[in-house]
Amino acid sequence: MTEWVRCRGVLYGAWLLTTALSASPVVAQSPTEPWTLSVEERITRRTNAELAQKRVRDGLRIQATSARSLDPASRPFVDAFDGRSHPELFLPHEVFDELVKLAFSGSPRSSQIIHDGFKHDVSRLGFPADFWERLYSLSALYIADLGDLSALAAGIQKQTGRGRERAQERLTAKQVDLCRSRAEALEAARREFGRERFDRFLYEVIAVNMFYGADRLPYPESLRTAEGGCR
Repeated sequence: MTEWVRCRGVLYGAWLLTTALSASPVVAQSPTEPWTLSVEERITRRTNAELAQKRVRDGLRIQATSARSLDPASRPFVDAFDGRSHPELFLPHEVFDELVKLAFSGSPRSSQIIHDGFKHDVSRLGFPADFWERLYSLSALYIADLGDLSALAAGIQKQTGRGRERAQERLTAKQVDLCRSRAEALEAARREFGRERFDRFLYEVIAVNMFYGADRLPYPESLRTAEGGCR
């Protein structure tokens, strides 16, 4: 399965190992408070083949000439949606991942621009003045794992034979570490800032600028595993 996630014009790609269509029943449209849905409600909507087909049809009509559309040479979408129309379809760990990458993975200057850009929302939702410093501290292990994973992925390209196999094994192990440290950082942030308030920030401020596309639907269990920290 090929999955694309894009936020603020940046496109990310990732290969997933297990996918399937779901026979889940059709459910209601986007909620007015997307941060209130349970993980299971999100997964049900995300893996419903009929709903996904409708999202693709709607997206083709709305975004036919939009710059937000993906390369038309890409594989046909089985599902595609953005955070303005369907923020509830993103799982919390996906939105948190995007927040951390935006806020902390760039240069100090670019990170500061992001922090300043979200200043109004941070204040509006009642977060403390040192919100970014606290979030960085809570996410330190996850941020380190992101850096290690990037370095390992880049190093694989230089390897051949058995060395490449060992590098791939280390990369796979680091992906599990990353999954766990991400879940732990998300829960720590929820405890620190309040679960409802932090999730509202994720879905009102971050998810609305994200885009998702995939050529197959994921297994529900794959989504549950990722959300649960790959335990």
